[in-house]
Amino acid sequence: MSTAVAPVESPCVCATLRMATRAVARLYDRALEPHGLRTTQYSILARLEVEGPVAVGRLAARLAMDRTTLAREAAPLVEAGLVEEEQGPDRRRRVLALTPEGLARLESARPAWRDAQRQVRDELGYERVQGLLGELRALLGAARGPRP
Repeated sequence: MSTAVAPVESPCVCATLRMATRAVARLYDRALEPHGLRTTQYSILARLEVEGPVAVGRLAARLAMDRTTLAREAAPLVEAGLVEEEQGPDRRRRVLALTPEGLARLESARPAWRDAQRQVRDELGYERVQGLLGELRALLGAARGPRP
């Protein structure tokens, strides 16, 4: 018999945010698992659907990731034929694009993603989720630092 142990409360914003992120990511990962996707991979596919073919550096910036993390997360998508990787016009840039198979996988996974969204919203309530999203967006903007 196992007893669940609650995460430690921390005064550190970073530690608490990372713990919360891991917990929420697990919920989304479980929802997306039957579709062969993890949360980050779903985000990549969804962003490619919106933006169309995009350079790796720009996509990484749009997802607030570093290029190496994006490359690591995108590699299985490319291997599975869900994302296409091409050389950009200047031959130094790599461009990622959603394939028809990637779009089909994204569309099949979207209801599971919506269920996870609904589960979080039901747990916290609509107003709290909207407030949380606003606070997280502000934090993300502040973490980027001042713009020149």
